[in-house]
Amino acid sequence: MTKIHIDIRDNIDPEDAVRRVAHVIAGGRISKNNTMYCFLTTWTDGIAVSTREYRKNDCFVVWKHKDKTDD
Repeated sequence: MTKIHIDIRDNIDPEDAVRRVAHVIAGGRISKNNTMYCFLTTWTDGIAVSTREYRKNDCFVVWKHKDKTDD
């Protein structure tokens, strides 16, 4: 059975986070020779989804992207 792990940070609404992860999954496995989902996806509202392998399963981290101009 395939499992995914979703790490939601920065007080992002869980429903919004799951929608964004679903968007990344819908794009398919395009990174690392078509074996992983997109490494980093960002939206104009500052939310980002990054991916990595976690114990042989897909892990998605949903977080607020902090641009250097936001200081």
